[in-house]
Amino acid sequence: MPRDVRAETSELAGAMESMAPLSKVSAREAASGDPTLEEHGAEDGRRPAEDESPSSNRGSLDAFYAVPLLLSDVDACVKLEEAVFPIDERCTRDKFMYRLTMCNELSLGLFTSATPDCEAMGAETAAVAHPAYSGSPERKRVLLAHLVCTKSTHTTVRDQDMDYPEDWRAEPLAQPHLGHKEAGRTVCVHSLAVLPGYQGRGYGSALMKSFVQRVETSGVADRIALLTYDRLVPFYEKLGFKNLGKSEATFGGVAWDDMVYEFAGDAL
Repeated sequence: MPRDVRAETSELAGAMESMAPLSKVSAREAASGDPTLEEHGAEDGRRPAEDESPSSNRGSLDAFYAVPLLLSDVDACVKLEEAVFPIDERCTRDKFMYRLTMCNELSLGLFTSATPDCEAMGAETAAVAHPAYSGSPERKRVLLAHLVCTKSTHTTVRDQDMDYPEDWRAEPLAQPHLGHKEAGRTVCVHSLAVLPGYQGRGYGSALMKSFVQRVETSGVADRIALLTYDRLVPFYEKLGFKNLGKSEATFGGVAWDDMVYEFAGDAL
């Protein structure tokens, strides 16, 4: 029997509230998929799920859990990105590897331990679901949504923030103007993605609201910034973001709008 959307959203809210505070995870831990990180049981930041039009309630989602993304989740993230965005706006596998290595604590995944139906998941995305350690071999780690970020020294998202050093594995600081800036006080949202079959249920909004609260509480940044389309400006305004007008960023050949959520005491 399909579950009620309100029940799923309530369970999602519980998963968000039970999340541990933001904490740095070393590249070694991220690469190993440290099981201690996975015990706590959204569309691109530029293009979120459109929650205004409820979709049909497909699949059985017996358990939600939201945890930092690990390097072992990269293939699932790539499949999710392919299912949601045009090719010019997708995050590449290597870029995911870079972001999850440099700052995975700013990148969250919403998973279910159930097995949603393949029609809603998309066969390609469902195929990359893999077991997650939880003391129970039945528990699965199926990615439904992700939110991927880095930090910047700019107050809005620039093309340099969207980019990353080509030879980052061998020389991570060879191009210091590109990619993640650990000392930055702006969190740049690069990807808020929700599987198409699960859009319209408020998952994207819930992930972003929870993330904003966690970042503010942690004190790791003064603001959250992202790029979006004109038509999605109202979506972010409802979440507390301010529209600063047309962006200088040209990523993907799109005319973006700059959106910024300033925390108290840090007005632009």
